[in-house]
Amino acid sequence: MALQTSNLNDRPLLLMGATGRVSQLLLKHWTAVPPNVPVRSQSRGEGFDLKWSPLEDGPDPLLRFNEAEGGLGAIFAMIGATPSTAGDLSQTAALSCAVVEAAAQAGVPRIFLASSSAVYAVGEGLSESDDPAPTTAYGQAKLDMEHAVADLGAPIDVCCLRIGNVAGADALLGQAAQAPSRKTFSLDRFSDNKGPLRSYIGPSQFARCLQLLVEHRTRLPPVLNFAATPPVEMADLVQAAGLPWAWTAAAAERYKTQRITLDCALLEAAIGSGSLATTPDSMVAELRTLGVLA
Repeated sequence: MALQTSNLNDRPLLLMGATGRVSQLLLKHWTAVPPNVPVRSQSRGEGFDLKWSPLEDGPDPLLRFNEAEGGLGAIFAMIGATPSTAGDLSQTAALSCAVVEAAAQAGVPRIFLASSSAVYAVGEGLSESDDPAPTTAYGQAKLDMEHAVADLGAPIDVCCLRIGNVAGADALLGQAAQAPSRKTFSLDRFSDNKGPLRSYIGPSQFARCLQLLVEHRTRLPPVLNFAATPPVEMADLVQAAGLPWAWTAAAAERYKTQRITLDCALLEAAIGSGSLATTPDSMVAELRTLGVLA
């Protein structure tokens, strides 16, 4: 079904949750490589284009902002508590529903909500057709959010992005960017003498893929895996980054976590396989270009 909108690609975009780690990386990219349309930023605090607390303020701030901007083309809602923050996971669903309802009132045609690959059980080639089985409170909160926004039946295009690891905002390269002492990183080594394999995406590639999804002319799936391809060995990432690291023997209970990867065929169908191709070297190069990694 085609989106019922005109000049979608000419409208400003709104990035919500602008203080988050992923959002900060996206803003760095868009500052260095401005997109064809303006990207505005939102947070509950000062210093951003829109100050708005959806659960406390209701929809009016977004409605006024949307009108002042001449109509937003899309919203990227990188919102909700994460394992690295002290936020309330129980508010994840309510917060996202408040944003979707406000966007629908404003007539914003498309909204992307940050879900997570944590909605799945541990495994390889996890696809949107697999039954979710989160093993953490964070994953359960994201799954509850997906169900809650689906139940709204909003008359706009709502797509929950099940995001994999984001280079520079992860527990590996993200730590390296904040560790001037260049500590030695330990990686699990398993019985095949290899380490963890994960689905990753670099921040600049993340931004480019979001822009391509905005330009997609038909409705997107309600949930969409979001990562680059192919999955990468974490040892190759630290090697590409020139970081000091060492193997440690993986405990037996960790063997099931060696390979956790996403099937991104639906995303590839929406934006093209060439947009998803990545390597450890290319992701490290993105972080260095953005000044995140030395």
